[in-house]
Amino acid sequence: MTLYTSLNDIKSEPCVIALGCFDGVHLGHADVLGAAKKLADTLSLPLAVFTFREPPKNYFLSTPTPLIITPEEKYRLFESLGVYTCVSLELSEEIFSTPAEDFARKILKERIGAVRAVCGFNYAFGKGGKGNAELLRSIFGRHNVTEVEPYVIDGTPVSSSQIRNAVENGDVKRACALLGRPFSITSQVVDGQHLARRLGFPTFNLLPPKGILLPRRGVYLTSTRIEGAREVYGITNIGVRPTVDVGIECAETHLFDFDGDLYGKTLTVKLLDFIREERRFDGVELMAEQIRTDILTAKNLVKGILY
Repeated sequence: MTLYTSLNDIKSEPCVIALGCFDGVHLGHADVLGAAKKLADTLSLPLAVFTFREPPKNYFLSTPTPLIITPEEKYRLFESLGVYTCVSLELSEEIFSTPAEDFARKILKERIGAVRAVCGFNYAFGKGGKGNAELLRSIFGRHNVTEVEPYVIDGTPVSSSQIRNAVENGDVKRACALLGRPFSITSQVVDGQHLARRLGFPTFNLLPPKGILLPRRGVYLTSTRIEGAREVYGITNIGVRPTVDVGIECAETHLFDFDGDLYGKTLTVKLLDFIREERRFDGVELMAEQIRTDILTAKNLVKGILY
Protein backbone atom coordinates (compact mmCIF):
# COMPACT_ATOMS: atom_id res chain seq x y z
CA MET A 1 0.00 0.00 0.00
CA THR A 2 1.24 3.47 -0.88
CA LEU A 3 0.79 6.01 1.93
CA TYR A 4 0.58 9.75 1.24
CA THR A 5 0.64 12.22 4.12
CA SER A 6 0.67 15.34 1.93
CA LEU A 7 -1.59 16.31 -0.95
CA ASN A 8 1.46 17.67 -2.77
CA ASP A 9 3.00 14.18 -3.06
CA ILE A 10 0.01 12.39 -4.58
CA LYS A 11 0.34 10.83 -8.01
CA SER A 12 -3.12 11.12 -9.52
CA GLU A 13 -4.64 7.98 -11.06
CA PRO A 14 -8.21 6.78 -11.65
CA CYS A 15 -9.46 4.98 -8.53
CA VAL A 16 -12.40 4.17 -6.32
CA ILE A 17 -12.09 6.15 -3.10
CA ALA A 18 -13.44 5.23 0.34
CA LEU A 19 -14.06 8.21 2.61
CA GLY A 20 -14.04 8.36 6.38
CA CYS A 21 -12.05 8.81 9.58
CA PHE A 22 -12.06 5.02 10.14
CA ASP A 23 -10.87 5.33 13.76
CA GLY A 24 -10.77 1.74 14.96
CA VAL A 25 -11.62 0.27 11.55
CA HIS A 26 -14.64 -1.34 13.22
CA LEU A 27 -17.31 -3.49 11.56
CA GLY A 28 -19.12 -0.46 10.15
CA HIS A 29 -15.90 0.84 8.65
CA ALA A 30 -15.09 -2.60 7.26
CA ASP A 31 -18.50 -2.58 5.58
CA VAL A 32 -17.68 0.70 3.82
CA LEU A 33 -14.25 -0.54 2.80
CA GLY A 34 -15.67 -3.86 1.65
CA ALA A 35 -18.22 -2.14 -0.57
CA ALA A 36 -15.49 0.08 -2.01
CA LYS A 37 -13.21 -2.90 -2.64
CA LYS A 38 -15.97 -4.84 -4.39
CA LEU A 39 -16.68 -1.85 -6.63
CA ALA A 40 -12.98 -1.30 -7.36
CA ASP A 41 -12.56 -4.95 -8.34
CA THR A 42 -15.63 -4.82 -10.58
CA LEU A 43 -14.24 -1.77 -12.39
CA SER A 44 -10.63 -3.07 -12.37
CA LEU A 45 -9.54 0.06 -10.50
CA PRO A 46 -7.30 0.45 -7.45
CA LEU A 47 -8.93 1.18 -4.09
CA ALA A 48 -7.88 4.41 -2.36
CA VAL A 49 -8.81 5.76 1.07
CA PHE A 50 -8.96 9.39 2.17
CA THR A 51 -8.69 9.75 5.93
CA PHE A 52 -6.99 11.63 8.77
CA ARG A 53 -4.42 10.53 11.33
CA GLU A 54 -6.92 11.27 14.09
CA PRO A 55 -10.62 12.10 14.41
CA PRO A 56 -11.36 15.45 12.71
CA LYS A 57 -13.28 16.69 15.76
CA ASN A 58 -9.97 16.73 17.67
CA TYR A 59 -9.04 19.87 15.73
CA PHE A 60 -11.77 21.72 17.61
CA LEU A 61 -11.36 20.11 21.06
CA SER A 62 -9.07 21.24 23.89
CA THR A 63 -8.97 17.64 25.14
CA PRO A 64 -8.51 15.29 22.15
CA THR A 65 -10.60 12.18 21.74
CA PRO A 66 -8.29 9.18 22.32
CA LEU A 67 -7.52 6.95 19.36
CA ILE A 68 -8.88 3.39 19.35
CA ILE A 69 -5.84 2.25 17.36
CA THR A 70 -2.63 3.97 16.30
CA PRO A 71 -2.45 5.39 12.77
CA GLU A 72 0.10 2.71 11.91
CA GLU A 73 -2.30 -0.04 13.00
CA LYS A 74 -5.03 1.60 10.94
CA TYR A 75 -2.82 1.54 7.85
CA ARG A 76 -2.02 -2.15 8.37
CA LEU A 77 -5.72 -2.94 8.58
CA PHE A 78 -6.36 -0.92 5.43
CA GLU A 79 -3.75 -2.94 3.59
CA SER A 80 -5.24 -6.22 4.81
CA LEU A 81 -8.62 -5.09 3.41
CA GLY A 82 -7.19 -4.48 -0.04
CA VAL A 83 -6.46 -0.76 0.01
CA TYR A 84 -3.93 0.20 -2.66
CA THR A 85 -3.43 3.89 -1.81
CA CYS A 86 -4.04 5.72 1.47
CA VAL A 87 -4.14 9.50 1.80
CA SER A 88 -3.88 10.28 5.52
CA LEU A 89 -3.57 13.93 6.48
CA GLU A 90 -2.78 15.80 9.67
CA LEU A 91 -5.58 18.03 10.95
CA SER A 92 -4.97 21.56 9.71
CA GLU A 93 -6.59 24.95 9.17
CA GLU A 94 -6.06 24.53 5.43
CA ILE A 95 -8.11 21.37 5.14
CA PHE A 96 -10.89 22.56 7.45
CA SER A 97 -11.24 25.88 5.64
CA THR A 98 -11.66 24.18 2.24
CA PRO A 99 -15.25 24.53 0.95
CA ALA A 100 -16.97 21.17 0.57
CA GLU A 101 -17.37 21.52 -3.20
CA ASP A 102 -13.68 22.35 -3.64
CA PHE A 103 -12.73 19.38 -1.46
CA ALA A 104 -14.78 17.00 -3.60
CA ARG A 105 -13.80 18.43 -6.96
CA LYS A 106 -10.24 19.69 -6.52
CA ILE A 107 -8.89 17.20 -3.97
CA LEU A 108 -10.81 13.96 -4.43
CA LYS A 109 -11.53 14.11 -8.15
CA GLU A 110 -8.66 16.13 -9.62
CA ARG A 111 -5.75 15.72 -7.20
CA ILE A 112 -6.32 12.08 -6.22
CA GLY A 113 -8.08 10.96 -9.40
CA ALA A 114 -11.19 9.40 -7.87
CA VAL A 115 -13.90 8.42 -10.36
CA ARG A 116 -16.19 6.69 -7.86
CA ALA A 117 -16.72 7.47 -4.17
CA VAL A 118 -17.95 5.29 -1.31
CA CYS A 119 -18.84 6.65 2.15
CA GLY A 120 -20.84 5.86 5.25
CA PHE A 121 -24.38 7.07 5.83
CA ASN A 122 -23.24 9.94 8.09
CA TYR A 123 -20.11 11.08 6.25
CA ALA A 124 -19.55 14.86 6.30
CA PHE A 125 -16.68 16.89 4.87
CA GLY A 126 -15.46 20.34 3.92
CA LYS A 127 -15.72 23.68 5.71
CA GLY A 128 -18.34 23.53 8.44
CA GLY A 129 -18.98 19.86 7.65
CA LYS A 130 -21.44 20.95 4.97
CA GLY A 131 -20.47 18.28 2.45
CA ASN A 132 -22.43 15.02 2.28
CA ALA A 133 -23.21 12.18 -0.10
CA GLU A 134 -25.65 14.33 -2.06
CA LEU A 135 -22.96 16.92 -2.75
CA LEU A 136 -20.60 14.14 -3.82
CA ARG A 137 -23.24 12.99 -6.32
CA SER A 138 -23.39 16.49 -7.78
CA ILE A 139 -19.64 16.30 -8.44
CA PHE A 140 -19.13 12.64 -9.41
CA GLY A 141 -22.54 11.90 -10.90
CA ARG A 142 -25.61 10.42 -9.25
CA HIS A 143 -24.70 6.80 -9.98
CA ASN A 144 -21.02 7.18 -9.10
CA VAL A 145 -21.43 7.60 -5.33
CA THR A 146 -22.27 4.72 -2.98
CA GLU A 147 -23.65 5.57 0.45
CA VAL A 148 -23.35 2.55 2.75
CA GLU A 149 -26.11 1.98 5.28
CA PRO A 150 -25.20 1.70 8.99
CA TYR A 151 -23.90 -1.62 10.29
CA VAL A 152 -26.32 -2.50 13.09
CA ILE A 153 -25.76 -4.72 16.13
CA ASP A 154 -28.52 -5.14 18.72
CA GLY A 155 -30.59 -2.49 16.96
CA THR A 156 -27.90 0.21 17.14
CA PRO A 157 -25.45 1.36 14.44
CA VAL A 158 -21.87 0.45 15.31
CA SER A 159 -19.84 3.55 16.15
CA SER A 160 -16.42 4.50 17.48
CA SER A 161 -18.03 6.24 20.47
CA GLN A 162 -19.73 2.97 21.48
CA ILE A 163 -16.38 1.22 21.35
CA ARG A 164 -14.70 3.91 23.45
CA ASN A 165 -17.45 3.68 26.07
CA ALA A 166 -17.16 -0.11 26.20
CA VAL A 167 -13.36 -0.05 26.58
CA GLU A 168 -13.42 2.71 29.20
CA ASN A 169 -15.92 0.64 31.21
CA GLY A 170 -13.84 -2.53 30.90
CA ASP A 171 -16.42 -4.24 28.69
CA VAL A 172 -13.84 -5.55 26.25
CA LYS A 173 -16.13 -8.37 25.09
CA ARG A 174 -18.60 -5.74 23.85
CA ALA A 175 -15.76 -3.81 22.23
CA CYS A 176 -14.66 -7.00 20.46
CA ALA A 177 -18.19 -7.54 19.11
CA LEU A 178 -18.23 -4.00 17.69
CA LEU A 179 -14.68 -4.03 16.33
CA GLY A 180 -14.85 -7.51 14.88
CA ARG A 181 -11.62 -8.33 16.72
CA PRO A 182 -10.29 -7.86 20.29
CA PHE A 183 -9.32 -4.39 21.48
CA SER A 184 -5.55 -4.42 21.81
CA ILE A 185 -2.50 -2.48 22.95
CA THR A 186 0.65 -2.54 20.81
CA SER A 187 3.95 -1.21 22.06
CA GLN A 188 7.58 -2.09 22.69
CA VAL A 189 8.42 -4.12 25.80
CA VAL A 190 10.20 -1.95 28.38
CA ASP A 191 12.20 -2.92 31.45
CA GLY A 192 10.36 -3.12 34.77
CA GLN A 193 11.09 -3.61 38.46
CA HIS A 194 11.23 -7.43 38.15
CA LEU A 195 9.14 -7.69 41.34
CA ALA A 196 6.59 -10.00 39.72
CA ARG A 197 9.35 -12.39 38.62
CA ARG A 198 10.68 -12.53 42.20
CA LEU A 199 7.15 -13.40 43.32
CA GLY A 200 7.00 -16.23 40.79
CA PHE A 201 5.01 -14.45 38.07
CA PRO A 202 7.38 -13.21 35.35
CA THR A 203 5.84 -10.35 33.38
CA PHE A 204 6.56 -7.97 30.54
CA ASN A 205 5.58 -4.31 30.47
CA LEU A 206 4.12 -2.17 27.69
CA LEU A 207 3.64 1.58 27.93
CA PRO A 208 0.49 2.42 25.92
CA PRO A 209 1.25 4.79 23.02
CA LYS A 210 0.50 8.44 23.68
CA GLY A 211 -3.02 9.48 22.71
CA ILE A 212 -4.37 5.92 22.65
CA LEU A 213 -7.62 4.93 24.37
CA LEU A 214 -6.93 3.43 27.80
CA PRO A 215 -9.16 0.68 29.20
CA ARG A 216 -10.66 0.71 32.66
CA ARG A 217 -7.91 -0.01 35.16
CA GLY A 218 -7.88 -3.60 36.25
CA VAL A 219 -6.90 -7.16 35.43
CA TYR A 220 -7.87 -8.78 32.13
CA LEU A 221 -7.65 -12.13 30.43
CA THR A 222 -5.45 -11.47 27.40
CA SER A 223 -3.66 -13.16 24.55
CA THR A 224 -0.35 -12.12 23.03
CA ARG A 225 1.18 -13.13 19.72
CA ILE A 226 4.66 -14.50 20.41
CA GLU A 227 7.30 -15.65 17.95
CA GLY A 228 5.27 -15.16 14.80
CA ALA A 229 2.02 -17.13 14.81
CA ARG A 230 1.86 -18.40 18.38
CA GLU A 231 -0.87 -16.92 20.57
CA VAL A 232 -0.24 -17.22 24.32
CA TYR A 233 -2.92 -16.57 26.94
CA GLY A 234 -2.17 -14.63 30.10
CA ILE A 235 -3.37 -11.95 32.49
CA THR A 236 -2.67 -8.25 32.10
CA ASN A 237 -2.93 -5.53 34.72
CA ILE A 238 -3.80 -2.17 33.19
CA GLY A 239 -3.04 0.71 35.52
CA VAL A 240 -0.45 2.28 37.78
CA ARG A 241 0.23 -0.68 40.13
CA PRO A 242 -0.65 1.17 43.36
CA THR A 243 0.70 -1.51 45.71
CA VAL A 244 4.26 -0.78 44.59
CA ASP A 245 3.67 2.95 43.92
CA VAL A 246 4.86 2.97 40.32
CA GLY A 247 2.48 5.73 39.25
CA ILE A 248 2.99 5.17 35.49
CA GLU A 249 0.14 3.89 33.31
CA CYS A 250 1.31 0.48 32.14
CA ALA A 251 0.09 -2.84 30.75
CA GLU A 252 1.87 -5.56 32.74
CA THR A 253 1.34 -9.07 31.38
CA HIS A 254 2.04 -12.51 32.81
CA LEU A 255 1.94 -15.22 30.13
CA PHE A 256 0.87 -18.80 30.80
CA ASP A 257 3.25 -21.52 29.61
CA PHE A 258 5.93 -19.16 28.37
CA ASP A 259 9.31 -18.17 29.74
CA GLY A 260 11.54 -16.15 27.47
CA ASP A 261 13.20 -12.79 27.00
CA LEU A 262 10.82 -10.33 25.31
CA TYR A 263 12.62 -7.10 26.19
CA GLY A 264 12.77 -4.69 23.26
CA LYS A 265 10.23 -6.61 21.15
CA THR A 266 7.09 -4.94 19.85
CA LEU A 267 4.08 -6.97 20.99
CA THR A 268 0.31 -6.74 20.73
CA VAL A 269 -1.75 -7.64 23.81
CA LYS A 270 -5.40 -8.45 23.05
CA LEU A 271 -7.90 -7.86 25.85
CA LEU A 272 -10.43 -10.72 25.96
CA ASP A 273 -12.31 -10.39 29.26
CA PHE A 274 -12.38 -8.25 32.42
CA ILE A 275 -11.49 -10.04 35.65
CA ARG A 276 -11.37 -7.39 38.38
CA GLU A 277 -10.59 -3.76 39.18
CA GLU A 278 -7.05 -2.65 40.00
CA ARG A 279 -6.59 -2.11 43.71
CA ARG A 280 -3.94 -1.49 46.37
CA PHE A 281 -2.95 -4.39 48.65
CA ASP A 282 -1.47 -4.23 52.14
CA GLY A 283 1.81 -5.81 51.09
CA VAL A 284 3.21 -7.79 48.19
CA GLU A 285 2.30 -11.17 49.69
CA LEU A 286 -1.39 -10.33 49.62
CA MET A 287 -0.92 -9.06 46.09
CA ALA A 288 0.77 -12.35 45.10
CA GLU A 289 -2.11 -14.32 46.61
CA GLN A 290 -4.59 -12.32 44.54
CA ILE A 291 -2.53 -12.83 41.38
CA ARG A 292 -2.71 -16.61 41.92
CA THR A 293 -6.49 -16.28 42.15
CA ASP A 294 -6.55 -14.11 39.01
CA ILE A 295 -4.55 -16.72 37.11
CA LEU A 296 -7.00 -19.49 38.09
CA THR A 297 -9.93 -17.29 37.07
CA ALA A 298 -8.30 -16.51 33.73
CA LYS A 299 -7.47 -20.15 33.01
CA ASN A 300 -11.09 -21.10 33.67
CA LEU A 301 -12.16 -18.40 31.21
CA VAL A 302 -9.72 -19.85 28.66
CA LYS A 303 -11.38 -23.26 29.04
CA GLY A 304 -14.67 -21.60 28.13
CA ILE A 305 -13.09 -20.13 25.01
CA LEU A 306 -11.39 -23.36 23.91
CA TYR A 307 -14.17 -25.77 24.72
